[in-house]
Amino acid sequence: MRLIAYLIATTWAIYSCSNVFFLFAPYLERSGFPPEDAGVLVGAFYGATTLARVLGGWAVERAGIRRAMAASAFLCLGAALLNFTASSFWFFLWIRLVMGCAYGVFVVALTTYQSLVIPEEIRGLAFAFITLGALSCLFTVVPLADWLLAQGHDKAFLALPVGAALLCAVLAFRLPPVTSDAGEQSWGTWGEFCRNSPYWRIAASCVFFGLCDASIVYIPALVLSMGLAPSSFVVANGLGALAMRTLARGFFNRHPRYVFAGPSLLIMAVFLYLTPLAEDNLELFAYGFFYGVGMGYGFPAHLALIGDLAPARLRAKSSTLVYFCYDVSFFLLPVIMGFVAPMLGKTGAFQLLGLLCIASGVGVTAMWALFAKASGR
Repeated sequence: MRLIAYLIATTWAIYSCSNVFFLFAPYLERSGFPPEDAGVLVGAFYGATTLARVLGGWAVERAGIRRAMAASAFLCLGAALLNFTASSFWFFLWIRLVMGCAYGVFVVALTTYQSLVIPEEIRGLAFAFITLGALSCLFTVVPLADWLLAQGHDKAFLALPVGAALLCAVLAFRLPPVTSDAGEQSWGTWGEFCRNSPYWRIAASCVFFGLCDASIVYIPALVLSMGLAPSSFVVANGLGALAMRTLARGFFNRHPRYVFAGPSLLIMAVFLYLTPLAEDNLELFAYGFFYGVGMGYGFPAHLALIGDLAPARLRAKSSTLVYFCYDVSFFLLPVIMGFVAPMLGKTGAFQLLGLLCIASGVGVTAMWALFAKASGR
């Protein structure tokens, strides 16, 4: 349990380092940057994060898991400190790109570490608990950052990711070593990974799940256009995920995780489709809660694919594939919404997205069911 506690804390720290910047656009606009520049600076982080997923697997294999975590944590720390001195668009852009790359490498290394040190028989439950670290940021660091900005404490706002990155660095050194770390593990090739894992199934499952999960970024704008409170959905989503990962924790280890990757996506998709039809905040809260129930199982289930479906020597590449495919969806969704929303309106666009996600949920469910039957698992 001590190791799990360390991993929860490390997950909380790295996601805190990222989630503080949910409020970066308002900070930049108040600092005199035009909205379009603020949008580019916010998006640059996520673009760099996606590209760094491939770099993360390479760094883990070359430097070792804990060294990769420590180095990327110090890069995050340095970039966070530079925010205090930055004033130009280009300086901020370089800071965001460096921080995005460092964040991406750290998360890949951390997940690879988890998949190697946590026994298979408790992996689902352990991943569910560990991802509570990421979820808890929505109830701790983000509200604090919001309050600090509202009170005009800009320096204190910028200090939050500094503290989070420093904690990441400390915890990276505190995590116990694994025998598969640098110099002791003969990492496999991409060819071996493709031959020894259901790679295309993993990729498809992560892309479609990510596409549905990415909708949370755009739901507040939809809800505001409906005249309702975005917090009714967002808070309920967090509560639903929290309930699933605590009250239903025994469920994670009684069944193969991949079998339920599709149903969790299907649950999210159904309530995503219903969300634009909500008539009041209570109904919206209910849809958000059940959407969160699906997400509460789906996210740790997809992370567990890294260790469940790849041998230990291939898990750095498995982590890279899972996170890269998941992040790609955060680029696909804006393209889809950008083309569809002008034609169908926000409500129509979200319902079309919901139907697409329902169809993909059915497909992913069938895909993993056939895999389970064929492999006898």
